[in-house]
Amino acid sequence: SEEAIVRHFKVSRITAVKAMDELRRRGLVYRKRGSGTFATRLARRESGRLGLIFPSLAFGEIFPVICQSLAQAAQRDGFSFVFGDVYASSPAKRAKKACEVARMFVEQHVAGVVFQPLAFLKAPDRITKEILRMLDEANIPVVLIDRYVSGGGTTHDFVGIDNLRAGRDIGAHLVSAGAKRIAFLRRPNCASVIRDRIDGVMSALLGTNARGFVVTAEPGDVKAVAQHFSSTRSRPDAVVCESDYVAAQFNATLGRLGLSVPGDVMLAGFDDVRIAATMTPPLTTVRQPCEDLARVAYQALRDRLNDATIPARHILLPAPLVMRESTRGRGNG
Repeated sequence: SEEAIVRHFKVSRITAVKAMDELRRRGLVYRKRGSGTFATRLARRESGRLGLIFPSLAFGEIFPVICQSLAQAAQRDGFSFVFGDVYASSPAKRAKKACEVARMFVEQHVAGVVFQPLAFLKAPDRITKEILRMLDEANIPVVLIDRYVSGGGTTHDFVGIDNLRAGRDIGAHLVSAGAKRIAFLRRPNCASVIRDRIDGVMSALLGTNARGFVVTAEPGDVKAVAQHFSSTRSRPDAVVCESDYVAAQFNATLGRLGLSVPGDVMLAGFDDVRIAATMTPPLTTVRQPCEDLARVAYQALRDRLNDATIPARHILLPAPLVMRESTRGRGNG
């Protein structure tokens, strides 16, 4: 506001009015009736600052790599990424911090934001949409990465792996290995893309003798897992976990139940983090192309900065299947 400029710079009201008129003439600010005066897209682009909101940054190996690659790409173009600290022990606290960071980015007039939507909440999309609405009202372009908002309702670019195809690749691999009963293990309130992984696995079973079903449980909950593995005749002979970390915890749970991988149960995951190659036995998984995800997301944001009118894009990158000993079955020796 002009009043804020008067207070901050200790100038007269007429000087503040003239300064704002000059900024408007240069295309650096615009007035929104009833709300105040805001920096234009041109002004924010010239500020050289971009924002990052990654709720999962401290909870996995792939996200620091993506963020580092984003920062390197931006640096080559003279931009810098401002990392919003959203670390907290619980999803609800991370959601609250993500809202605070978004407000900070609005106040700092960042040029654009790369945002990983929230997950593991009862209503993650509602809070994600609140954050997007906040950034949209400030005319700040946003690119979503890794997770999208289920059910539509946004007009933002999304960059992630082709989870449907990746799930289909895992499902087809397990069928070729001789699996007949394939379960997908997911945690409660999982991210939207996990449903794509589930759909991919189940689609690979169509027209085969294998059947699939979904188990919703924490991977370390022995009692919950035992319900599905107590009967030799009906227990799954293959399990696909939503991530490698979940698969590693589930592998330990199977051991406590007296079951082995792959002798009793074949096991697969997603992401190809370090634990996938080092666990016993090494885990079959889908590799996340972290550097490519960062490169494409950054380019999508630059495109959006240069032309806000381009249609929203859903950009899916291929993610290769990495086959290891955890899925050695009857079909592959």
